[in-house]
Amino acid sequence: MPQRRLNEFSGVSIMKRDTFPSELGSFSVLFDQSINFGEDFYQDSISIIKHPNTIKGMHFQSGHFAQAKLVTILQGGIIDFFVDLRKDSSTFLDYGSVELNSKNNDMLLIPKGFAHGYFSAHENTIISYKLDAPYSPDHEYTLLWSDPGIGIKWPTTKNTHISSKDRAGLNLPEIEKKL
Repeated sequence: MPQRRLNEFSGVSIMKRDTFPSELGSFSVLFDQSINFGEDFYQDSISIIKHPNTIKGMHFQSGHFAQAKLVTILQGGIIDFFVDLRKDSSTFLDYGSVELNSKNNDMLLIPKGFAHGYFSAHENTIISYKLDAPYSPDHEYTLLWSDPGIGIKWPTTKNTHISSKDRAGLNLPEIEKKL
């Protein structure tokens, strides 16, 4: 499947996070109600990735348990990848990516119906997620990060770190049965 530009995916968007420096450091707003999402967020989560060259994903929840995410980097940086799993979408099974880091202050809004993952580019990267639905382990799936049917072009590095959960992800034909 082709990699598409961010603006080709309906509902996916980048927002700038204003940062206000001071002599003591800085102040930044992670979320306010001007982010027109249409639903309330349910949960805030933090992920800390210890090692650079870590691949996480591609995770999603299905059906009524699907989650929208607002992804913000508090420290370090990632290349964020997302795969459109919405069957009625013109970008169904296509993927996109965007670089998020603590210097560009971009936040990524991913609507329901996408698998999500990332490549950490820095040591001790801290990622903030706002989610609009609770975690449901019975409805969580992992699309194999290296599935050839999707063909994500991950950065090539030595000593890549990947969890056993992500190494055991399902291939695309198995995932399509879950949609």
